[in-house]
Amino acid sequence: MPKRADYMPKESASSRIFAGDKVMWVVIITLLVYSIFAVYSNMAYEAASKANQKLIMHLLFICIGMTGFFVARMFSINFYKKMTIPFYIFSLGATLLMIVLNKGTGAARGLDLKFFTFQPFELLKFATVMLLARQLSTRQKRMNKISIIPSFRPKEWKKNRQKQIDILMDHTIPILGPIAICCAITMIFSNSTTLIIALSCLAMMYLSRVHLKDLLKICVIGAVVGLSAIGIYKAVDASHRGDTAVSRIEGWTPDVITKSVELGKKDSLEYYKRHDNEHDQTLYSKLSVASGGLVGKGPGQSANRSLSESDTDMVFAFIIEEYGLLFGGLVVIFAFLLMFYRSMEIFLKCGMAFPGLMVLGIGTTIVLQAFLHMLVSVSLFPLTGQQLPIISNGGTSLLVTLTMLGVLMSVSAKAEQEEMEQKLKEQKQLSAQNKEN
Repeated sequence: MPKRADYMPKESASSRIFAGDKVMWVVIITLLVYSIFAVYSNMAYEAASKANQKLIMHLLFICIGMTGFFVARMFSINFYKKMTIPFYIFSLGATLLMIVLNKGTGAARGLDLKFFTFQPFELLKFATVMLLARQLSTRQKRMNKISIIPSFRPKEWKKNRQKQIDILMDHTIPILGPIAICCAITMIFSNSTTLIIALSCLAMMYLSRVHLKDLLKICVIGAVVGLSAIGIYKAVDASHRGDTAVSRIEGWTPDVITKSVELGKKDSLEYYKRHDNEHDQTLYSKLSVASGGLVGKGPGQSANRSLSESDTDMVFAFIIEEYGLLFGGLVVIFAFLLMFYRSMEIFLKCGMAFPGLMVLGIGTTIVLQAFLHMLVSVSLFPLTGQQLPIISNGGTSLLVTLTMLGVLMSVSAKAEQEEMEQKLKEQKQLSAQNKEN
């Protein structure tokens, strides 16, 4: 066997730095550029010192996030496989600590670390999909032959009780247990985070060839348990956080602008006062989208300063107002669609199940959160409070997302290296055969 140095070309410094999927690199850089412009434009009507301070803080978060990105690329796939359980336990414990230490009447939103508020549930999302990737990867060779959910029929239990218990202990609890625990905890403070985790895990199970009947059972169980949990939490929660999901769905008004025109200015204000202030956020978000048009008003020219959370929870609407549908909205949508497509490409290139499923889980989680944010911004989904990954202003979401993209790019670089080595080996063998002939 020839040594690696005999057939592998030397890598340049730039190729080592930008190792991994090149299209994914373009997507990440594009989204970061939009992030910087959006955050700075948001401060156009504030004092220059405050605007510069916020921009500097955002750039600092990007630098720390990219440091995490490059550090994550350094570790091997085996390292990530070994760390899935400790990572899950750590993020779960930190999230529980966040809930316990919450002293306010509202939902817990993070751990106060003096310099900034750390949101451990951002880690928990990715820890859950990485642990699921590990559990599914160990069963890939026999996935077509196993069930991960016991039968619902009493006759089956009576006929072969031990078989059903084995399914429960060997597959149901190891695969679905961590997901169930994660969803039960995140439902306390963020129903939308629970939805993102559940949908990401379902997508991973579907692509890892879990039987369709098992997926249907999981959906039924999840829907029943989720609705029951919301009802129970609503009944026992003294802070009325249990009302949040119901009130947001009831208050969801896709026709909010039409309603305002029909009722008139005075009556529409009274209409919204009878509901939550969240209706104002929905209204101003749609006004921003409508006023942006095709090409937008230009950087720093937004006139809709009543839009709250315009650099975080509603940044997509703000981008459309300033850069328009063509140069803002469609570019961002296409970037996230391309991110998902490239994640699928990396998944298909992987020779092993675990890294492929891990990449799929990371990519799906990021893109689902992005599209949930965008649907909320145009009032096609009830308010959630989800940030737009990479683009929204600073914070834990930006740091964790960039770091997890580093994990994704680590897998991509490894897959590309193996593919290149295989091609070079084949070329060398073909060359040797030609010389012999």
